[in-house]
Amino acid sequence: MHNGTEIECGGFTFASNFDSGNLARVELVAKKQTVPSSSDKNPSSNAEEVPDFEFNIWTKPDCAGTEYQNNNSTWFYFGVKGGAPFSVVKLTLMNLNKQTKMYSQGMAPVYRVVPGRPHWDRIREKPTYIVSD
Repeated sequence: MHNGTEIECGGFTFASNFDSGNLARVELVAKKQTVPSSSDKNPSSNAEEVPDFEFNIWTKPDCAGTEYQNNNSTWFYFGVKGGAPFSVVKLTLMNLNKQTKMYSQGMAPVYRVVPGRPHWDRIREKPTYIVSD
């Protein structure tokens, strides 16, 4: 099924206008204003890397638009283009089902960057997740 979407947000284009694409909504997260304290000698040494851009993303239900559609949201498949080269972008998937078992057993999302790295790789960092009811 080909029910594609293209969403412009924060200078990026998020797309799922290809088979199995399931993007529903994208929201730019406002940058937090941080003020270094005078006691921080090297604030970046133990701090988490602050992304240049951060987005919250919602996916469509599994098998959306087909007779097999259900209330689960267990996977995601979309593309992102735009932004300055080498920008750090954080993507938070907001509506996935509980993925704790999968991620705790070493699974990780895959990505590719074209042009330049047209092969698929797993993300290097361990995925972080929050389970909320």
